[in-house]
Amino acid sequence: MSIEARPPATHPGPEFLFAETVRRGGEIPFDIAAPPFGDLLPSDGTLPAPAPSPAPAWVLAMDALRVRRRLLDRALRPDGWSAPGFARDVDLIRSHLAPVRSRGALAASFSREAFHVSPVPRVLPLEWDVDGPSAVRVAYALRWLELRDGTRKPAWSTLLD
Repeated sequence: MSIEARPPATHPGPEFLFAETVRRGGEIPFDIAAPPFGDLLPSDGTLPAPAPSPAPAWVLAMDALRVRRRLLDRALRPDGWSAPGFARDVDLIRSHLAPVRSRGALAASFSREAFHVSPVPRVLPLEWDVDGPSAVRVAYALRWLELRDGTRKPAWSTLLD
């Protein structure tokens, strides 16, 4: 197979790629009709805005469901949750969140957290890595649950028992 360099203006179109694929007996690529990448960008050369993040209240609700599920089923708990340092961090952050009296205020606080916004996230906003969520996300999720029913949950190590 020879490699041929072409100037960008002579890039083969979808018709060529389709005919070449069929001629060789291969499968048709799923993006056969996609225009060249440059055609997808705005004509003025600016880059499109990044996709919006999920609403903080929605992320908190999903985190709360995940935390609750893992508290109810020991098999789902990440190993790091039982570490003394993790428990200390969760309880400290929860004490800072105790004055927050509404879910709206909690969501606003969550959206301002520096940990929540990063230029290149390691994981999707709604996912947790294999080690589980950070102590900050667990603390926010617990406060979200507390604000639902108006009862203060016990310390983290007690919740794990």
